[in-house]
Amino acid sequence: MGEKRHGHQSRYLGEILSQEPGESSDWHTHDFGQLISAASGSMYAGTPNRILLLSPAMAVWIPPDTKHWQRYVSKNEMLYVDVNRAEAKKLGNECRVISMTPLLNALSVATLPEHSNNRSNQHSEALHSLLRHELVSAKDVLLSLVLPQDKRVRGLAESALNNPGMVSSVDAWLSEAPASRKTIERIFLDETGMPPLRWLQYARVLHAVSQLAAGEKVSSVAFDIGYQSASAFSYMFRQILGVSPSSFTPKKAFTKS
Repeated sequence: MGEKRHGHQSRYLGEILSQEPGESSDWHTHDFGQLISAASGSMYAGTPNRILLLSPAMAVWIPPDTKHWQRYVSKNEMLYVDVNRAEAKKLGNECRVISMTPLLNALSVATLPEHSNNRSNQHSEALHSLLRHELVSAKDVLLSLVLPQDKRVRGLAESALNNPGMVSSVDAWLSEAPASRKTIERIFLDETGMPPLRWLQYARVLHAVSQLAAGEKVSSVAFDIGYQSASAFSYMFRQILGVSPSSFTPKKAFTKS
């Protein structure tokens, strides 16, 4: 997204696009940075070693030259803000999922051409500088997950991310790997920083957030990922993210006008 504008000189340049469920883009890179936020729906972005989930009230930062793919989970409306290379250096070279505050949202919307064409250069520069400060100081949200690289567990991890509801138990899940339980646990800790159970909980949370952003009810999402009750699911969700599942239900975040 945004490739057609890669030669722009503006520090920040926004564009609103919509995608249908199931749309995706294969591995690619940009020579600019990209800040992506969602008014509705959700999107997975993958890098060689990490999966990031974008949902409403969040934003994803992808630095220049970062190899990544994108997959859209539900019908959505996304705001893409291209960031030129010089400015992107000030925003960090690591992908991030950050919380979208009202001020950060307003500043992102202000990068749309229809809002900036009649603005003086001095005015735009002031807004862009404030946007940079807000991005640098933005709070990270734990909606990303490190993927193990070892081939003995990589497929295991990817299957859990794609359909965590099919994992009946941690024991059953790990029994599918061609290695001992002790070896699998060591690989997960070494490569992701989490034991398998914790990693699986995060995978379930990412899947749950994507479904909640699509408008699914909390009770339906809980059952879909293998929980017998909404209360048990909500407790796990709060333990991981510190907020209730209802925090991720659809809310209109920006408008074109």
